[in-house]
Amino acid sequence: MKSKMETTVKVGDTQVEIYVSKPTNEVNREAEIIRTKTWTKCATEGIPTKKQLEKILIDNGSWDNNKKLEEIKLGQEILELERKLYHGDGNRKPKLSEGRNIAIQIRQKRFQLRQLIAEKIQLEEMSAENLADNAKFDFLVANCTFYKDGKKVYSSFEDYNNKSADEIAFAAASLLARMMYNMDNDFEKQLPENKFLLQYKLVNDELSLIDPEEGFTVDLEGNRIDADGYYINEKGERIDSEGNLLKEDGLYELVEYENDLVKPKPKRRTTKKTPTKEKTES
Repeated sequence: MKSKMETTVKVGDTQVEIYVSKPTNEVNREAEIIRTKTWTKCATEGIPTKKQLEKILIDNGSWDNNKKLEEIKLGQEILELERKLYHGDGNRKPKLSEGRNIAIQIRQKRFQLRQLIAEKIQLEEMSAENLADNAKFDFLVANCTFYKDGKKVYSSFEDYNNKSADEIAFAAASLLARMMYNMDNDFEKQLPENKFLLQYKLVNDELSLIDPEEGFTVDLEGNRIDADGYYINEKGERIDSEGNLLKEDGLYELVEYENDLVKPKPKRRTTKKTPTKEKTES
């Protein structure tokens, strides 16, 4: 774990420099006390534990054994694909196109697994353990966040709770999470499938798939796309999946129609008046 991580937060028109430091033993001890007190309060007030909540979720159909099995299956499939990606089938030298396809499969399955885990975490948010862990983490953020000059950002745990929705609190919590759980910016790049794709220059620094020869961004089928994921041609113009040109708003260029639904009104015929002869006086 790093001992210190810094960042700059924009608050209105002001740039605020802060850093989070590694929790001391004393702060960790106090944070654990906060966790225990929170858990005890939850138990007293009838907040279910994760195990109790899981039974409730299964009983009401929010989470069942099928989803449990799906979570296990996806994890096993990812591991098997990782072995295949790095070891091949053992009989021949694998082709790069095959490796690319396997890496993409891993990405897709990892996304499915994350979606499933996220759903489970969301359902478990109100468990006694989760509430207690959140209280502990909040206490750590409150006591480990400092301005550049070393002054604490929050005067107390309560002060942090009152300001936990602002920009500084969000940035501080993100920094401390990265520090404590090793969630650095290169985490995604260290995943086996992405390390493979980076090594063979099949993705860019943002891990978007690219054409290995030209370097432009592509979709899963190798079609050229822009930064927003829209199809484009070689000139950078937006097109549909069949190559037809689109306007910038994604609509087709509208052709001019001949209006055959409204019949033109007939022109009114005007008759010329013949001039009357003036009477002459006799």
